[in-house]
Amino acid sequence: MAASEPTPAELAAQVQSLLARIDQLENKEAIRALRARYHELVNEDQGPRLYELFAPDASVVYNGRPEVRGREAIRRFFETFPVQHARQFMHQHEIQLQGERATGYCYLDGRPVSQGKSLYVVGRFDDEYIRLDGQWLFQRVVLTVHYMIEAAERWDHLLPMRKAEASR
Repeated sequence: MAASEPTPAELAAQVQSLLARIDQLENKEAIRALRARYHELVNEDQGPRLYELFAPDASVVYNGRPEVRGREAIRRFFETFPVQHARQFMHQHEIQLQGERATGYCYLDGRPVSQGKSLYVVGRFDDEYIRLDGQWLFQRVVLTVHYMIEAAERWDHLLPMRKAEASR
């Protein structure tokens, strides 16, 4: 016996369901791209540009430092951050959507150079995101460092010529 053809109402419901699922997937992918761009800027020695990824009234809390509020204050925070170079790798980015807002977290495996020391850093980013004018931005970023230890050797001298320097 052949299966019956779906009714127009059933087809319309299936299309609406698929459109909602596609929208959810596209939003999650846009948020993942935002988080990836954050680490790309760090890895390309363009940390002072991180503020570009934040909403105007966003905030940042880095491992017990005082909270920084507002895009201009976030710009100054990253401009003066006491790290000469860093390479960051994120893992397990999980996202929960709630309309025009979302929350998420990912784990950090970082290699900063600060005060002449090369470090290993492991931690977690807990984020709040907001969609403004169709673009996902960070509303709040909280970094919790699980541990930070000094590496036996510095690595920054091994870097190829950095793009940031090449473009000057």
